[in-house]
Amino acid sequence: MNIKKSMTSALLLVASFSVKAEEMASQAQDATRQIGVSAIWILANISYAGMRAQNSSSSGWRIVSFLFGFPGTFLSYLVVVEGSERAYGVDIPSRK
Repeated sequence: MNIKKSMTSALLLVASFSVKAEEMASQAQDATRQIGVSAIWILANISYAGMRAQNSSSSGWRIVSFLFGFPGTFLSYLVVVEGSERAYGVDIPSRK
């Protein structure tokens, strides 16, 4: 009788650990996905501000970065002066 109880307890313990491990793995995947999306958003904002400050003629990449970085890129559109070689207080090297 004790062996049955011990086996049942051990089986339930392993099952609960596997459920908890699955839950933690799912949360880690969600966090990784969020970090990736945030990184794309930040890079799009930086690239759009740089292209605007350098008066870049690449309209296709400007549109792509504007869309991926919205609404932050809209703020860059309002704040960064076209061709000023300066974005958010940082001097951007001029293109040669």
